[in-house]
Amino acid sequence: MGIGLDEGEPMPILRRLVGCVSEQPNANAKRLNTFASRYWFLAMLVLMIPAGLWLPGGGRAIKEASWVTPVLVGVMMAVSGFTLDTGKLHRQAANLGAITLVLFSTYCLAPAVAYGLALWLQPADHPHFLTAVMIMAAQASSLASALALTVLSRGNQELALIFTLLSSSLTVVLTPLVLQVSIGTSVEIPLGQMILKMLLVVVMPVALGQALRRLLWERARPLRRGIQLMPQWIILVFVYTGFSVATGQIQGNADVVLRIVVISALLHAILLAWNFGMSVFLRMDSGAGTALVFCGSQKTLPNGIYLWERFFSDNLIGALPLAMYHLIQLIADSLLIPFFERRNQRKLND
Repeated sequence: MGIGLDEGEPMPILRRLVGCVSEQPNANAKRLNTFASRYWFLAMLVLMIPAGLWLPGGGRAIKEASWVTPVLVGVMMAVSGFTLDTGKLHRQAANLGAITLVLFSTYCLAPAVAYGLALWLQPADHPHFLTAVMIMAAQASSLASALALTVLSRGNQELALIFTLLSSSLTVVLTPLVLQVSIGTSVEIPLGQMILKMLLVVVMPVALGQALRRLLWERARPLRRGIQLMPQWIILVFVYTGFSVATGQIQGNADVVLRIVVISALLHAILLAWNFGMSVFLRMDSGAGTALVFCGSQKTLPNGIYLWERFFSDNLIGALPLAMYHLIQLIADSLLIPFFERRNQRKLND
């Protein structure tokens, strides 16, 4: 019995063998691309630490140019408005249980836990440590990153927008109250100025984004991926700025920095566990639970920097907890994106 290439059988076998060899590199390349697309943001976040510490000039210039941060936040909110389907917004506003949980986590649980951790870990005879930690703990939920991370995780972005808007709106009353109760410091945040800031930085950009969505949503289909990446790049700018501002305080304060890192990590872990546990206990749908976890566990950086500069400028470490917590929340929550994305995708497929 002869075996030859003319008999027709070896050629398909040969093609299959060659195909298996070629498919292996393709599969590896696909996995590499998936890994890079998922974790490039986390890698860039880590790189912002040495960038801010070694090249602080750019971050300080951003901080000194008072218009840059509001413009960047406004761009993020405009992008959120452009990608946001507000058809469900009025229904989400009736979710009073979830809204109450976010406000409790932001303005009650976070300050109480932070106060206890600060008393436990504060260095002896350090007059500014507790105050610096409480400046961070008294802040509203993150105005931009919590919403961006909820969108990336396919969570309920309408509910996340309500959370961030309401939390930020109430900061003029609740943040001074938290500081008064915890450290006995009276802080008057100018109400009219804060309302104007909210209108210009949050409400108007979201409205503009919604108007552009009605006109350009279908035409922008090829550009949507790039548009959705803009909030991530802006978050990187915020982290770089935060570390640039804190560079002077970090140098020569290794012990204080380590203590603040521990407090920030423990506080964020406790808030994440609380909010996720409550979402499961109350049987919230996965999209609402995602919004609750991110919005109820994060703290805003720009408002905190403003509060520190305006009322606590003599506190030499006042920016450290703000910068450290912001970095930790972004790193930790970025790692959680794949988990919540799969969880929400399963819900959509059911």
